[in-house]
Amino acid sequence: MRLADLPIRKKLVVVIMMTSGAVVLLTCVVFFTYEYFTYRQTTVRELSTLGAIIAANSTAALAFDDPGDAGEILSALRAEPQIVAAYLYDKEGKIFSRYTRGAQKDSIPFRENVTGYDFAGRYLEGYQPVIQGNVHLGTLYLRSSMDEMRQRSKLYFLLAAFVAVVSFLLAYFLSSKLQQSVSRPILSLAKTAGTVSEKKDYSVRADKLSNDEIGSLTDAFNNMLAEIQQQTQALNVHRLKLENIVQGMGDAYASLDSRWRYTYVNDKALRLMDMRKDQLIGKTIWEVFPDIRGTIFEASYQKTMKERIPASFETFYASYDMWLEVRVYPDEEGIAIFYTDISKYKKVEEEIVSFNQKLELMVAERTRELEVANRELESFSYSVSHDLRAPLRSVHGYMNIFSEEYAAGLDDEARRLMKIILDNAKKMGQLIDDLLAFSRLGRKELVKTDISMTDLVHGVWEEQKRGEDHRVIDFSLGPLPRAFADSVTMRHVWSNLISNALKYTRNRQDTAIEIGCVQKDGRNVYHIKDNGSGFDMRYYNKLFGVFQRLHSQEEFEGTGVGLAIVQRVIYRHGGEIWAEAKADKGATFFFTLPER
Repeated sequence: MRLADLPIRKKLVVVIMMTSGAVVLLTCVVFFTYEYFTYRQTTVRELSTLGAIIAANSTAALAFDDPGDAGEILSALRAEPQIVAAYLYDKEGKIFSRYTRGAQKDSIPFRENVTGYDFAGRYLEGYQPVIQGNVHLGTLYLRSSMDEMRQRSKLYFLLAAFVAVVSFLLAYFLSSKLQQSVSRPILSLAKTAGTVSEKKDYSVRADKLSNDEIGSLTDAFNNMLAEIQQQTQALNVHRLKLENIVQGMGDAYASLDSRWRYTYVNDKALRLMDMRKDQLIGKTIWEVFPDIRGTIFEASYQKTMKERIPASFETFYASYDMWLEVRVYPDEEGIAIFYTDISKYKKVEEEIVSFNQKLELMVAERTRELEVANRELESFSYSVSHDLRAPLRSVHGYMNIFSEEYAAGLDDEARRLMKIILDNAKKMGQLIDDLLAFSRLGRKELVKTDISMTDLVHGVWEEQKRGEDHRVIDFSLGPLPRAFADSVTMRHVWSNLISNALKYTRNRQDTAIEIGCVQKDGRNVYHIKDNGSGFDMRYYNKLFGVFQRLHSQEEFEGTGVGLAIVQRVIYRHGGEIWAEAKADKGATFFFTLPER
């Protein structure tokens, strides 16, 4: 088992034991190393001193060639048990005398010009020159055994092992006792955390057993538990309120966690599903409703769960024989689902669709009937207007002849009556002409092209002002955008509007007429404004009616058809027309045309 996986108590003991072992081992290694090198240096120094003494005492024996005396000197080495061999060579390198201990009987070959001491296996060997004055008399060879060093090493090893064992036992005893001061607060904290995690009881508190960093950690942990307890209590209150709201809402509600398990279902959803809460809570939606796999239900739920974006849809759920409106929202645990039974609404919607279809058929039928009636009415109006012109021309012609032939013999009253007949015949002819023009507009096919409104208005103005040369007119023509319209019928529009502006400003000493266009809500709004007599907006609903007039014939002549023609042309183009005015303050007419 890894150290990181051990319990805190064992971990502390192991750490202390390993630390103690490492310290003891390092101490022993350092001691052995120091003892080893110190002993070697001491041995070399002692053997070198001994060799110098023996060499000094052997000068006389070598000088007087007395091997016996040399043997007695070497035999004194019996007092040094580590010396196992000593050889005294003459200056020719021959053995002059020797000393050996035990089984050391082999001869040591003489090495010329070698001095000093060195280790060779189990021995320390060295050559010491024998010199008297400046005369080299011979060479002394000494061999010292290192067995004492090995015996001392064994003793030191046993002592070190004993010390290590005692240290380990002592370290284990002390670590077992002392680790409690560190592990007990931590274990207490861990136990409290486990209790809180298992029982979800945030009222539990950890015991503070010390005033060190672990004590501070315990205080912080307890403070955190207190805050969590307060938040949990607040959340429980909030959750209770939410549950009451969810239970009281009109929609069925269910929540799923990230593993698709039901975590909450309100009573409305239970009634809608005809299930008990224990049949849903803790189970996955796929277990409860396996038939929604591969449907819009699964696709929408998966999308909201993965992408965390809301989804909504309407669908017919055959298993419950009902239409459902489903709204899916992401929440912290998974998704929240709202269900609404819209079967009644769908039934009403189907009835409305069926009624609309019937109504559309009725409207289409009535439209066809109306179109036929309009064509018949237009044909009748055209026929009547055309048939009335012949007798009217006869009346007008005969009255002109009568006026020329018999006017001189008539009194004033007769001439007045004759003038009334001629004026009314002329008015009747104008009415018939206007009625024919209005009728033709209903049958004429529009030929729309790109036309210059500026050129069109300028041409109409030049025609209309020819009879008004005696008047002072301030005419203003602003920039007019081009229009996609029928040039012939649009000429009728501008002719009627401009002639009305000239007519209703006749009584003004200073006449002002303005034509222009402005952009409003992305549309071109054309207008013509004058400072004439205007009209009362209370009678606006009569303004565009056929034969409807807002001024008397004595004030301003006319038939009441011109504005009806204007409105009909604009409507056939798909545009709108309206007016704004004040009595005796002038009037402004506006109209729009579609771009294409």
